Amino acid sequence: MGRRALALIRPSPMHRAYRLLLRLLTLPLLAWLWWRGRREPGYRQRLAERLGWVDPAPSSMDGILIQAASVGEIQAARPLIQALQASWPLHALTVTTQTPTGAATLREHWGDAVQHLYAPLDTPGACARLLDRLQPRLLVLVERELWPEMMLQCRQRDIPVFLVNARLSERSARGYRRWPSLMQPVWSQLALVCAADAPTYARLQQLGVAAERMQETGNLKFDTPPPPIGDSEPVLPAGHPVIVAGSTHEQEEAQLLDAWPAFAQRHPQAMLVLVPRHPQRFDAVANTLTQRGIAHARRSRAEWPDETRRVLLGDTMGELTSWYRQATVCFIGGTLQPVGGHNALEAMAEGKPVLFGPHTRNFETLYTQIREAGAGRQVRSGAELFDTVDHWLAEDAAMKDTGRRALAYVLSQRGAVERTLAAWPLHLPTAYLDQAPEPVIRHAEQGQVAWYAREDLAGRGPAVFESGPEAGEPLATGSGRGQALRLTLGPADGVLRHYRRGGLIARFNPDRYWGWRAAESRAMAEYALLRWMRARGLPVPRPLAARRCGKGPRYTADILVEWIPGSRNLAQHLDSGDVAEADWIRLGEAIRRMHDLQVFHSDLNCHNLLLDSNRQAWIIDFDKCDRRSGHDWKAANLERLHRSLRKEAGRRPGFHWKESVWGGLIQGYGRTAPQKPRSP
Repeated sequence: MGRRALALIRPSPMHRAYRLLLRLLTLPLLAWLWWRGRREPGYRQRLAERLGWVDPAPSSMDGILIQAASVGEIQAARPLIQALQASWPLHALTVTTQTPTGAATLREHWGDAVQHLYAPLDTPGACARLLDRLQPRLLVLVERELWPEMMLQCRQRDIPVFLVNARLSERSARGYRRWPSLMQPVWSQLALVCAADAPTYARLQQLGVAAERMQETGNLKFDTPPPPIGDSEPVLPAGHPVIVAGSTHEQEEAQLLDAWPAFAQRHPQAMLVLVPRHPQRFDAVANTLTQRGIAHARRSRAEWPDETRRVLLGDTMGELTSWYRQATVCFIGGTLQPVGGHNALEAMAEGKPVLFGPHTRNFETLYTQIREAGAGRQVRSGAELFDTVDHWLAEDAAMKDTGRRALAYVLSQRGAVERTLAAWPLHLPTAYLDQAPEPVIRHAEQGQVAWYAREDLAGRGPAVFESGPEAGEPLATGSGRGQALRLTLGPADGVLRHYRRGGLIARFNPDRYWGWRAAESRAMAEYALLRWMRARGLPVPRPLAARRCGKGPRYTADILVEWIPGSRNLAQHLDSGDVAEADWIRLGEAIRRMHDLQVFHSDLNCHNLLLDSNRQAWIIDFDKCDRRSGHDWKAANLERLHRSLRKEAGRRPGFHWKESVWGGLIQGYGRTAPQKPRSP
């Protein structure tokens, strides 16, 4: 993106006040993250990413950015991510989370196959840095990650935003209504909203999301596949009633443990598996059990229930589904305590009857439908919970029927992923999905960082950049200072260029530049821009390799691009004869397509425009070029080309330039919907 906004949008007074507030809160928020890291060390890791100081893998640039808050959103996004990997495997995926537990869940499912970054604080600088460095082509928000500054920065960069698995309670909707001038631009910006349920659809429409940009696609969590049964899965003793209380909070645990001893007397073989919601509370819950005199085992210590210990503390991550799978009855936490409830689908997908409290606002539609389907029952206290379990144990057929209804309900609701992805092409240009950028292989060694488009080039290492004139054919350039060399590489030739300075400064510093980040060096910036343009069908050469050399802030740089067969630049064509009007039209079309995508060519001249043997027009040499906002600069860009033609005509005898042919280029520039270029 060249660290430039593509649209100049003036924030509202309310948004400017919001910016000021977030800036004032930045240090306190960072301090809070550091303080919270006492119990969860992950909060102290990679704090720079919270300010947008990220260093993403080069292959992830121009990919899809998925923003999810924590574990619940990652679980919701899981089937969507799997579908994206299958449907559009060349689109790199990056997922941002707010919490380290969300990051751990992502790594558990995908390892390094999906890049993880921490979501930035919602300040202008942090959001801009993330977007400028990652350059996503699409932002996908999961459930309700609606941050006004991030949305504004996406508007300025012309990045489409989708909201998937959208869930919005009436309480949250009322909060948004209090700040209309802050949130109205957000509602109008959303390119697509995939609502998880009908109430959310209605609330978002009332807030201002246009109906034509909304679909009720269902809850993605219904499509989450259950984890396979592995050899390392914990196995509880069989033949005994097992009550699993999942994702519990402090007040709920107190109620459950108050009622447990009486229930255990009535059912001495029963087991209680207690799984707290937050890992940082595992030790505190263990201490509570000890203080109450309740003998218990801890999963983290490889301890198991026995005749004297009928309570198991599930103090590990990623095993809740395993406990649900072996349960007789499941209680869903966050519902007896006024938290709003957690997701019951994991338990229901295992065919288990579920119990839950009255506080279900986070999943109000789901829990209403659970009651209507007879797939679970609401209770008001821990004592009532165990009374209900008593009743079910006495009527085994009714309990099993409730479990069957739970599984049938889950199966009936599946298909949200298919419906969600079917909506995407209707709200995006075809190029966003069909034309993916090429992967990038990154190597770093001995003060050199290099990007490669091909494995064979990566295998050559630095040698590919160190070819001398004897290894290829030197190529003339317009400035007289470029070092371009045509190399035979196979399967296609390449053009190697060493970056050099011009003018007076070149006498003292011919080829060294300043900058710390490899991705922002001359070579990588041009490589990334060429890769971005190629993915959108622009007639530019394919980038093959780029290198930054230097251990400190001073560096030299080289780039290797694919040779365009049969091509000569416009100056060479005019040296040998007239250029046909049809060729001028093609050149104008190519420039217009580049400008339509807001690409500014800093040195647009007759040496950087090519015509190949098929009369296809190409544009080359994108050093110091970027994407820019507005339109005023486009006429000046064309005028620069015009001046270069007049200049060459004045100093090159026999140069076949006439002012009258300029009209052909302008004619091509004014055309619409030009044809996609042929690949070289």
